[in-house]
Amino acid sequence: MSVVIKPTVSNIINLWFGADTPIRQYKIKLNPDLWGACQQTNQNFTLTRNQPIEQYRKSDKVAFAKAVLMELERNKQTLATTPRCLN
Repeated sequence: MSVVIKPTVSNIINLWFGADTPIRQYKIKLNPDLWGACQQTNQNFTLTRNQPIEQYRKSDKVAFAKAVLMELERNKQTLATTPRCLN
């Protein structure tokens, strides 16, 4: 069973805001780039209302997921332009 998930708004919301279960932990383990982007975005993401994560509205979660997608794209571009050392 493959659990590499496609980086979509819905999948990001489910991964980041979902209940902490063994299946979620497995998905996190198999998607380190996506989880890392979520963590990085969480450090920089602020709402104008300063609400705790448990009180995010649907629109807040969608905004967070879109920010994660932008972070993933930024990471991809960085990897593409970084020269690699071949030994």
